[in-house]
Amino acid sequence: MVPKLLKSNLFFLVPYLLVLLALLPVLMLCTKYNIHLWINQFNNTFFDLFFKYITVLGDGIVIIIPVVAFLFFSLRHAVYCLVTYLSTGLVTQLLKRLFFEDIIRPSRYFQDIAALHLVDGVKMFGGKSFPSGHATSAFALFLCLALISENRYLKLACFFMACLVAFSRVYLSQHFLIDVYAGSLLGCAGALSFYLVFYRDDHRWHNWNVQKLFRKDDQA
Repeated sequence: MVPKLLKSNLFFLVPYLLVLLALLPVLMLCTKYNIHLWINQFNNTFFDLFFKYITVLGDGIVIIIPVVAFLFFSLRHAVYCLVTYLSTGLVTQLLKRLFFEDIIRPSRYFQDIAALHLVDGVKMFGGKSFPSGHATSAFALFLCLALISENRYLKLACFFMACLVAFSRVYLSQHFLIDVYAGSLLGCAGALSFYLVFYRDDHRWHNWNVQKLFRKDDQA
């Protein structure tokens, strides 16, 4: 099942792997502070507005949209997305609070060192920077959607959307690049792992949906 899963999702996994490999030497050779200062200098009004709103796709409440939508087609899809989203989010929050609680975010680190470009209207956070919860959630959700989809171009679109949400956290100075790098790995690991659990076997409840419930009521 694993080889087939990987082969059928190359349009998400290959570009993701290439990005991971491209960023790895940067993260190893440069400090996260220098990386952030370099990225922060590239800004304009359009990107301020764009990333201010695209980052919302990493918020916890966003999962309601695909879960409710999938309830009309497949209970398995809905439960898979919800369990993956909640589980990866929980792991991220546990890591933040149990092991990396003292790691501060860019806005606090550079407070008395450099004047960062910050976006108006964005509430800045100071602590628990590693790993990025938004990046975790974005990659978990969009990889779930990519794995479910049979359209390879939709899979590619899911990859780009996940990247945009993750990068928005760096652009908005809510996280360092290493934070979203790690978050993306957690999200993808969760999506792949739970896919193997939920799609290994077929059970009757997998194909249940809201439409079938209403059809039964109509027949009665």
